[in-house]
Amino acid sequence: MYKLLIVDDEPLTRRYFRQNVHLIHPEWTCTAEAGDGAEALMLLEQGEVFDLIVTDIRMPGMSGLELAQQLAARASKPRVVILSGYDEFSLAKEAMHYGVYDYLLKPIVKEEMAAVLGVVADQIKADRAEEAAYRTLLSLSSESRHQVTRNFLRAVVSDNDMEIKVLYPLLFRLKINLLEAEGAIMVVDLAENQLFETDIPHRHLALYRYIVHQTAAEIAATNTGIYPFIDNEERTVLLVTGDGAEDVYSRCATLYDDLSRAVWDMTKMRLWGGVGSSVLDVLQLDVSYRTASSALKHRLLADPGRPITLFVADAETDAAVKRLDKAISSLRAALAINDAMQVHAELQEIVNKAAPIDRQKLLELGIYMLKGLYEDNDGVNKQAIIDDAFRRTRQHVQPDIAWYSTEAAVAFYYRMLESLRSAEIRDSHSEAHHANEHEIVTKVKAYIQAKFAEPLSLAHIAELMGVTPSYLSSLFHQNTNESYIKYLTRIRMEHAAALLQSKPAAKVYDVAEKVGYLSVKHFSHVFKQHFGIPPGEYQEKQLR
Repeated sequence: MYKLLIVDDEPLTRRYFRQNVHLIHPEWTCTAEAGDGAEALMLLEQGEVFDLIVTDIRMPGMSGLELAQQLAARASKPRVVILSGYDEFSLAKEAMHYGVYDYLLKPIVKEEMAAVLGVVADQIKADRAEEAAYRTLLSLSSESRHQVTRNFLRAVVSDNDMEIKVLYPLLFRLKINLLEAEGAIMVVDLAENQLFETDIPHRHLALYRYIVHQTAAEIAATNTGIYPFIDNEERTVLLVTGDGAEDVYSRCATLYDDLSRAVWDMTKMRLWGGVGSSVLDVLQLDVSYRTASSALKHRLLADPGRPITLFVADAETDAAVKRLDKAISSLRAALAINDAMQVHAELQEIVNKAAPIDRQKLLELGIYMLKGLYEDNDGVNKQAIIDDAFRRTRQHVQPDIAWYSTEAAVAFYYRMLESLRSAEIRDSHSEAHHANEHEIVTKVKAYIQAKFAEPLSLAHIAELMGVTPSYLSSLFHQNTNESYIKYLTRIRMEHAAALLQSKPAAKVYDVAEKVGYLSVKHFSHVFKQHFGIPPGEYQEKQLR
């Protein structure tokens, strides 16, 4: 049974509700009455709880409009329905600005009242079911919460828009805040050439990677702000957070050293590592992941003899890696048309870009090249291909050779490729979109302006617009000269600044929540990045 409070200065109206509400709708009962808004507020202050307040809009003392205004400022409040006459329609419209659910005209029509009570009852049922589900979520075990976090991070770095759309709001519901200030992705992986050099089959790589991941999880369990998960290539990936970019990179270096040492003690295997850019928002972690993956490729261009280490992305080396990837792509095209001369020429180009080459780099580059040649073939067992390719050319990797000339390295790779069938190259098809681009961007900006305090993901907005996230991201940047995340952050910061200037002065933690941040610390960090000073100091200056 749902409880209703009738607020009206006419005793006859109050008596009508007390005697007839349960007859109009069997799920409702009128449990209290008040002669004006002040009496209604007094009942609420005394701890009375109502599911619905039905109030006359015009009364002596505190009117229904003033009551609605008072209730609108409360965090927890019942729904309100206004009773008004035909000549009070403008007041009823004003009341809707205060969150009033609906209004009914006097004299009351039973059928209209029954319809309103039915809709409100259905909404209350839905709210209670959602609240029960939320309490269930909060009671999830620690491991279940960790699993939600891991799945979300993996979805972000792999651009799995469907999972992001589901899991991002769930993080908010569970109050899982991954960033207090900034964070970066670190990718670690075994130096695969060690498997070949120790006669360990490449198919055993998964076992060693499992050891790496479990070791990383054990280290993370004793350190706050570190979240390990596995990417689509089965590599161990860690979100490392800190108070700023410098702190993040320092923590990454320490974590890498600890993890490398622990893995070596257990397996006698070495790790490569790559750190991506430090970002302010979890939805930017895909960028950090891509730069971390690019940094990890720097091992292919590093000076021979350099200790296996942690790489940080830099523009010059990234460009060199892209040129190497382009050469491998050209090699794949030459293999597809069985052009032996072109294959030889492309191999020479690849070797020249990676030179000088020692035994370790010869094997690392060979493994990387094979993965690149078969990256588009979903049905191919790449580990079996790598095992077979190196098994067939094992005799050409001499233990006593420390350095390989360009000719020797090209000959090795040529023999390796001769032993394999050319991979089929699948043409990629670009996505065609014919929507009005300007209209889409305008709608997106309007939506962000209206919903900036909610957990907005690019995947969610793209679905509303009927386009893919990648297309929307590119379109938005082209039309606004800023990324979706930067635009959302700017809107949030502008609203935060306005709230901090309001009188009476708003609390910083209230402002953080109202503009979409779970953590005051994270909000304060982003605010300082945007305005140059902390929110508290900004507020003091504005209110002087």
